[in-house]
Amino acid sequence: MKPTRRTFLKLSATGLATPAILVTIPVLANTPKRGKQITGVNRMQVGNFEVTALLDGALTVNPELIMGYDEDIAAKTLSHQHLPAAPMGQVIPVTGYLVNTGDKLIAIDSGTTDSFVDTLGNYHTSLSNAGVSVDQIDHVIATHLHVDHIGGLTDGKGNAMFPNADLITNQVEWDFWHNDTLRSQSSDMEKSFFDIALTQTAPYNDRITIVKQNTEIVPGVELVPLPGHTPGHMGVHLRSNGDELLIWGDIIHTTKLQFANPDWTIAFDIDQDMARKTRARLLDQVATDRVKVAGMHLDFPGFGHVTRSGGQYHFEPTAWDYNI
Repeated sequence: MKPTRRTFLKLSATGLATPAILVTIPVLANTPKRGKQITGVNRMQVGNFEVTALLDGALTVNPELIMGYDEDIAAKTLSHQHLPAAPMGQVIPVTGYLVNTGDKLIAIDSGTTDSFVDTLGNYHTSLSNAGVSVDQIDHVIATHLHVDHIGGLTDGKGNAMFPNADLITNQVEWDFWHNDTLRSQSSDMEKSFFDIALTQTAPYNDRITIVKQNTEIVPGVELVPLPGHTPGHMGVHLRSNGDELLIWGDIIHTTKLQFANPDWTIAFDIDQDMARKTRARLLDQVATDRVKVAGMHLDFPGFGHVTRSGGQYHFEPTAWDYNI
């Protein structure tokens, strides 16, 4: 007899659906736990472009680094997301993106190094896992020149990691980090940021492309100014075949806190007020226009949409793309 739902229910009622066989289930309690995630790669289509998120690693942002932070508000914000309070801080990713336009292969940021934080420095492993070698990259765009965005430009000996790519940044960002007067007026910690920007970009000095604001570097790939986090901080707006994605760099650092509390800034925002204004403008824009976004510190892989409800913003992650 062919089993059907009706015959199964009938047999269950008479106690005949389950054979009277004792099955010994092996105890697997001693099987060691793996202890770590495996993949650091996620792909999605944007029109005819293929965009790949590459996980470099993660680090913890302590409350002391969040300007405007309120412990009670933070706990309530997390509770609304069914999350426990996190008084010790938020773990955030560091992500780079790879754009294959069909003609060009473009890296957007390059992660950092494990000498910065030992839970970082996996960008090039993720790139290799994605089936891409560094010599295939045509352009490297730096959304800005902080270490967690340009750390992967060089190896441990200061050699360029991308042998065939030019490095693209904008004039404002380049001029700021190369301003000796500003460096001399900075604290020791701030001086280290200046030094990192110079040393990481130095191997590319003969192939740096410095652009003005709102520049289309190849068809469908436009650099847009998003100042505040750094003076020349920028996003990359992708448009292809009626689809679009804005890779917005460091507009948001803590996915779980800053969408609901967009006035909160990060200690590394050079111009706190400008960063706040840029974020407010951009959140309103992408929520209104329903533009898909990605960000280097949005929960990996960082693809999603911004929605607005009750005066607050929310991040709606994009599901895994099953068609790639």
